[in-house]
Amino acid sequence: MIRTLAVASLLLLPLTALADEPQCKFNEVRDLKLDLAGAKAVVFEVNQHDLVLQAGPGAAQLGGRACASNADWLRELTVTQQKVGDKLVVRLQRDARNTLTISGSSYAYLDMRGTVPDSILVQLKVGSGDASVTGAHSLSADVGSGDIKVQQIKGLVTAAVGSGDVILDGAGALNLLSVGSGDFKARNIRGDAKVGTIGSGDFELDTVGGNVEIGVVGSGDTDVRKAKGNVRVGTVGSGDTDLRDIGGSVTVDRHGSGDVTARDVGGDLRVANSGSGDIRHSNVRGRVELPRGK
Repeated sequence: MIRTLAVASLLLLPLTALADEPQCKFNEVRDLKLDLAGAKAVVFEVNQHDLVLQAGPGAAQLGGRACASNADWLRELTVTQQKVGDKLVVRLQRDARNTLTISGSSYAYLDMRGTVPDSILVQLKVGSGDASVTGAHSLSADVGSGDIKVQQIKGLVTAAVGSGDVILDGAGALNLLSVGSGDFKARNIRGDAKVGTIGSGDFELDTVGGNVEIGVVGSGDTDVRKAKGNVRVGTVGSGDTDLRDIGGSVTVDRHGSGDVTARDVGGDLRVANSGSGDIRHSNVRGRVELPRGK
C-alpha cells in the first residue's frame, strides 16, 4: 500500500514527462516556501494526498504537483500555510464542496515533497493518503487509513494508528498510543518503547535499546525481538504474543485466550493470571513463575 518511495522518484521527473500518466492526466505545479519564523512545530494535514519530507539544514519548502482526471479540478487542489500559536499548519486539501464529484476512475490529488529543518517537531495528520518522513528531530503522527514510512528520527516518535500501516526504522524512543486494525512495524529504537492498545492489527518491534511496555493486546498479534531491557505486557486478549531475545525480565499481568511465547530471556519470566491460551517458554535464565496448571 505504501507508495511514498514511488512518489519521491516521480517528483524528480519534469512535470511534462508525467502528463500522460494514467493517474496524472492533467497537472499543475504547486510550490510553497514555509514560514517557520517563531514556530516550534510544523503540522502537515496530509488528508487524502501524498507527501514526502526530508529533514535537514537549508530552506524549508514544498514542491510538487496537483493531478486530476478533469482539468477543471486542478484549481480546487491547494497547498496553504497558517500560523496557529507556536505552530505552522500546512494543509494539503481539495475544496470540500466538490469532493463528492470523484468516483470510479475519476481522481484529484496532490503529490508533494519537501524539506524541513532537523531541529523542529514534525506532526502528521494523515487520512487516506500516504506520507514519508526522514531525519526529523522528533515526530508525531495521527494516521487514519493511509500509510506512512518514518526513518532516522533523532528523538521521540508518537503515533496513533487506525486502519493504516506504519513502518518505522530508527528513533530515539517510541510512544505508540494505539493501533486499530492497521499494522505497525518498528525497528532500531534506541531508548524505551511504550505501547497503549493494540486492536485487531499486528505489532512488530525489532531491536530496542531500553524497556518495552505494552498495555493491551487485543485480537492482533504482537512480536517483540531483541529488547535490551525488560518487557511488560498488561493484558493479552485473543491475539498471540511472541517475545524473543529479551535482555531483561518478561512480565505478563493478564493472559486470555491468545498464546504467549517467551524465548531467550536474560532475566525472569512471570505470568500473573492466565486464561485458556498456552504459555510457551525456552532458555529463560532467571526464575519462571506461571499460574497453576501452566
